[in-house]
Amino acid sequence: MKANTVWSIVGILISTGVALASEVGGTGHELESPAVLIWKGINIAIVVGALVYLFKDPFLKWIENYKNEIIGSVKEAEENHAKAKEELHKAKRMLEEAKVKYEESIKMAQETAEREKEQIITQAQEIANRIKQKAEKVIEIETNKAKEELRKYAAKKAIELSEKMLKELFVNKEIQEKFTKKMLSDLSKN
Repeated sequence: MKANTVWSIVGILISTGVALASEVGGTGHELESPAVLIWKGINIAIVVGALVYLFKDPFLKWIENYKNEIIGSVKEAEENHAKAKEELHKAKRMLEEAKVKYEESIKMAQETAEREKEQIITQAQEIANRIKQKAEKVIEIETNKAKEELRKYAAKKAIELSEKMLKELFVNKEIQEKFTKKMLSDLSKN
């Protein structure tokens, strides 16, 4: 109701100002009288006063809300910035930890690989030594077998040759008699 009353008063004053301005009339080239200028100034002051009176509280509330929104946005941006800084710090720390773990893993992998390499080489050398020892034993056994077979073969051949030679020698009667006498004499000496 208050606003309606104020608007009514403003309307009446504006109407009065317009009526007075139209009374003066003219071609527009003349200077207006001081009374008209004063009246127009009063009209403008009344309109501005009415606007300020009517819209002061909503305008101030709007300004206050706008200010609060800006302050809230700034605070939120600062909080987001602080969170982002914290997240960045955490990410950097995690990256450093990951780098350390990576380097440790590489070092451990190299050490493990070196140990496994040494174990494999040692095992291979042991296996090679065992194979060599077995081979030497097999060679020794086979050599002994071959020597034994060679002895048997040589003995057999010697016997065969001896028999053949003796048969050829003992075909002659004179040789048989000499041999028999020699054998008897050797036996009698013993």
